Amino acid sequence: MFKRCSLLAIVTSILLACGDSSSGPVNEEQPASSAKASSSSEATANSSSSIGDVSSSSTNASAESGSWREHCLDVINKYRATEDLKALTLAPEAKQTCTDDQAAADLKSNKAHGHFGDCGEFAQNSGPNISLSWKGSEVEIVDYYLKMMWDEKELIESGKRDPEKKEDYSYIGHYLNMSNTKYSTVACGIAKSSDGKTGWLNINFF
Repeated sequence: MFKRCSLLAIVTSILLACGDSSSGPVNEEQPASSAKASSSSEATANSSSSIGDVSSSSTNASAESGSWREHCLDVINKYRATEDLKALTLAPEAKQTCTDDQAAADLKSNKAHGHFGDCGEFAQNSGPNISLSWKGSEVEIVDYYLKMMWDEKELIESGKRDPEKKEDYSYIGHYLNMSNTKYSTVACGIAKSSDGKTGWLNINFF
């Protein structure tokens, strides 16, 4: 199945989305997770200096880790509600832990979508190489990146991008993943480097 990934640089942020060819509105059968492949090497994060050891939120989170995941879900559903879309639910705990570990692996390798499909997801939005001195808490990270991702909708409404065109996916892929009616659950994962300087966000849709 053809995979599409997007890279969008905005000021100091880079957003990346990856999904199967059914992420958009086209009518295609949902591929099985066994057919998944890692996203193309073109969809990589910007290069940076060597990153120290990383740990996922599942292994070093505060007692509030559960609440930020609920917040992530609530924000996504808030945006979906503006289009009368069915609310998503949180994926099982095993998927949440997997997404944390996946984010940690992507941060360590400094490669966006480097482990895409490892958790059985059908689509993924990522916020790579986040400066934690800029956005330090999980809630801040979630709020900032989800807004930026959803705001890609403006490109469709203005007529600048067409969701029916594959070449436009790189500009609106995050919004298409967030608003896709074929997904029912979501997992939000954040990893942070051991030196506390860099973070990585993965949002997996199932």
